[in-house]
Amino acid sequence: MDEIDRKILKLLKENARRSYVEIGKIVGLTEGAVRRRVKKLIDEGRILRFTVEVKDEVEGIILIKTHPSKTKDVARMVRRFSGKVFEVSGEFDIAALLSASTIDEINRVVDEIRRLPSVINTNTLIKMVE
Repeated sequence: MDEIDRKILKLLKENARRSYVEIGKIVGLTEGAVRRRVKKLIDEGRILRFTVEVKDEVEGIILIKTHPSKTKDVARMVRRFSGKVFEVSGEFDIAALLSASTIDEINRVVDEIRRLPSVINTNTLIKMVE
């Protein structure tokens, strides 16, 4: 990955909908060259996905305790519900950021996570004030 690739990644992080033509003008490449570089970054696993961020009304963190040998498996399953999943130290093994339009939506996700195999216990924190 060179400096131009880093610039392309920075521009896509700022706005994933930015056109390859616009990116090309900024970094000094043609649209086709930008497209090839982005494809290469995807193929190499440097770009994992293109996504849309929305402002949800309810945000929280779920802390998850797992059977010790199953933490990685549970973390992989939790990624179906959250794009931000971390293995952590302490009383719990996994932390995941949750967001939804309503508290009921958060509760439904928490209930689904609790039903996953090898989940022993959870604790959910809801953001009150930013």
